[in-house]
Amino acid sequence: MAVGGLLAGCGGTARTAGPAAAPGDVDRLDYGADASQVVDVRRPEGRQVLGTVVLLHGGYWLPQYGLDQLDPLAERLTSLGWVTANVEYRRTGAGGGVPATLEDVAAALDLVTTERLPGPVVTLGHSAGGHLAVWAASRTALTPGGSPRGELAGAVSLSGVLDLDLASGRSGSSGPVRAFTGGTPRSASGAYAAADPAALVPASCPVWAVQAEDDQVVPREQATSYVAAAREAGGTAEVVLVPGDHFSVIDPEAPSTAAVERLLRRAAR
Repeated sequence: MAVGGLLAGCGGTARTAGPAAAPGDVDRLDYGADASQVVDVRRPEGRQVLGTVVLLHGGYWLPQYGLDQLDPLAERLTSLGWVTANVEYRRTGAGGGVPATLEDVAAALDLVTTERLPGPVVTLGHSAGGHLAVWAASRTALTPGGSPRGELAGAVSLSGVLDLDLASGRSGSSGPVRAFTGGTPRSASGAYAAADPAALVPASCPVWAVQAEDDQVVPREQATSYVAAAREAGGTAEVVLVPGDHFSVIDPEAPSTAAVERLLRRAAR
């Protein structure tokens, strides 16, 4: 699907600035001076806390869509006992791309650790956010943002773009991937080396590549290619097929949500 088709299906309101004001029950934390460098934290009330889920939204790293994509899922997980940290970050064309977007994600994760939000900590991302969730689990001293300050218990990708090299040559994904990285795997090899989860295997924690069976945006090969590379490198990774399409996987009312919740509990254990 072309970029325009993807964005038309994402929902939400186009924006180039930071997110709208946070709801009253949300604690908005700044991790930088840019309006997009914020994390919205929700805390459960009257329940045992299971841990913290760091949410990373999709939209092919583009500025038209933001963290409000994942507000419904954040509210659902918070109601179940998770502290949720919904991350906004600078996106391509609005100060982001490689390395800035990755530096933002690293800083947001380090803030979560510094704020001592309750562990275990799991990253959960959708589409381009799935890429960021798994990238965050693959950080090293040499990747943007440097070594992580804390440990992750797991990373869950919801129809994520996990193999940038592969995606850069595919119709529909090649444009946004090349815009994000600044070129092709040949012309921008350093960016791909720093940003591609499939090139950074194994991750520091188990990775679950959740893939919607009827996804028409991100092909299943993104999950299978990453998992094969991770396992070959000695990592723990698994493809998890769920019913639905590319966007139903972030719908808290969809059948796939139960599988995602089980994976989060599995990571927490």
